[in-house]
Amino acid sequence: MENIEIKDFRFNPELRRLLTQYCLMTYEENAVLDDESLIAEYNYLNESNCLNDLFLCEYLTIKSLQKYV
Repeated sequence: MENIEIKDFRFNPELRRLLTQYCLMTYEENAVLDDESLIAEYNYLNESNCLNDLFLCEYLTIKSLQKYV
């Protein structure tokens, strides 16, 4: 399967949101959220076969928010 190269988030704002959320949860106050860093994080997750971590982060965020509703 061919890897898709991400150059910007113009056509995929949902991926940007997921990566931002993932970086905030993973790196907390040390998170760098500019597009270049988010793309580098995406490439790292893709190369290390850990893209599922984005969805795990989304799931945990939703679960934690449901506690307060």
